[in-house]
Amino acid sequence: MESEPSLDPGLRADARPLVLPLDAYDLSPQDQAVVARARTELFRRCMARFGFTVPVRDAAPTIPLNHERYLLEDEQAAQTRGYHPPPEPFGPPITQSAGYTAAADGRGRAAGDGVPPGGCEGEALAGLAPSEEARTAMRRVTDLKGLSWEQSVRDSRVAAAFAEWSSCMAALGHTYPNPRAANNDAAFRTDAPTPREITVAVSDVRCKRQTHVVQVWATVEAAYQRRAVSENRAELDEARNTIAALVSAARTVVPAK
Repeated sequence: MESEPSLDPGLRADARPLVLPLDAYDLSPQDQAVVARARTELFRRCMARFGFTVPVRDAAPTIPLNHERYLLEDEQAAQTRGYHPPPEPFGPPITQSAGYTAAADGRGRAAGDGVPPGGCEGEALAGLAPSEEARTAMRRVTDLKGLSWEQSVRDSRVAAAFAEWSSCMAALGHTYPNPRAANNDAAFRTDAPTPREITVAVSDVRCKRQTHVVQVWATVEAAYQRRAVSENRAELDEARNTIAALVSAARTVVPAK
């Protein structure tokens, strides 16, 4: 059985946004926004060639780094939506003509000849696409982040924090072994949050705060991520170089903000 790594007492687990070791090898929220804006611009230029004007929308709100990585943390969000995801910022998509849709996704002939494979969406993605080797390196970062999360859940120190949280919840009338069980309760798979869901979610956040679950969980996961960085340095350096090149290419399409 793999040993549990030692913790870094200097980690600011209460800081927001929370920065974990593997984040240095992944796209930051700001980088993601740059790449998304660049792909939107490439899509807009492609659609213009076929006589279509792409409606301009405000940029989607940037989600902070590691937001809700340790499930629900914000009491106001719990009071508003329980465990339900936040609403889409722009509402339902705008209905477009068949010709617009054909040019956008490359299906059908209504847009005329010359539509690139995959439509303008495909052209925009291809215009800022990393190589297969680069994609492999980037997937490695994603996989390592998923692994560190699962390792942290099984760690004895997190399990102890979960036990304290469970006792706190039981005192409030809610029986769950850990926060994931509350978050994934099938009773909350409703179209809108129910009063009971709101009550449980608020209790969840308060008990997390009282028992320092998020701080313990983040500190433990950071230890597993430091181990992963040490064991996968070459692949991670390749991923970081790939991301830097991708963001640099995106900035040639759209100016920095």
